[in-house]
Amino acid sequence: MEEQHITYQHSAPYYKLNSYTKKTKRVWIVFHGYGQLAKFFIRKFEHLDKDENYFIVPQGLHKYYLEGFYGRVGASWMTKEDRLNDIQNQYAYIDAVLENEPIDWENVELIYFGFSQGVATMTRYAAHAKRVFNQMIIWAGTFPPELQFEDFKYLTGSEKVKYFTGTQDPFLEEGMEEKQRIRVMEAMDIEPEVIWFEGKHEVIPDLLLTI
Repeated sequence: MEEQHITYQHSAPYYKLNSYTKKTKRVWIVFHGYGQLAKFFIRKFEHLDKDENYFIVPQGLHKYYLEGFYGRVGASWMTKEDRLNDIQNQYAYIDAVLENEPIDWENVELIYFGFSQGVATMTRYAAHAKRVFNQMIIWAGTFPPELQFEDFKYLTGSEKVKYFTGTQDPFLEEGMEEKQRIRVMEAMDIEPEVIWFEGKHEVIPDLLLTI
């Protein structure tokens, strides 16, 4: 048996919320969690100031039925199968998304936001793109173990990282938040702010107002 990869043209959607104008102060690149669709996940940000915030929401390239063979559909960023190739496809896709957006990055704040599985995709992409950001929000997800300090040497030292986790999150293991705090410090040389909230594995819209 021989495995071979090919490159071909592929079309995929992404979603936007609000309009990018001269009033825009913050551009968010948002990464949804496992089993979610970007067009629904984006609704969690609708209550934020529409003039000052512009949201770009890519979607995982793997779609599947959440239960059985029909019904609700979700998306995933990757699985363990052919993971390295999937990661490269993610980079190419998100690069294309941002190239399609005429953003003046010098005059806006960049906020990376990742939830659950989207945290790994977000942090890997940040390491790949090497675009200076203002804030990185890690929400109920884990920092990839392979990322190292060399991947983030482009940072200026003024960036902020916030780590949100729910007290009833079923995926939360004892000491996990401390391990994640150490991982962020090792890779980015940034002390993340750990923020606990009463909740499960979910994004609390009202907490977004604190970012």
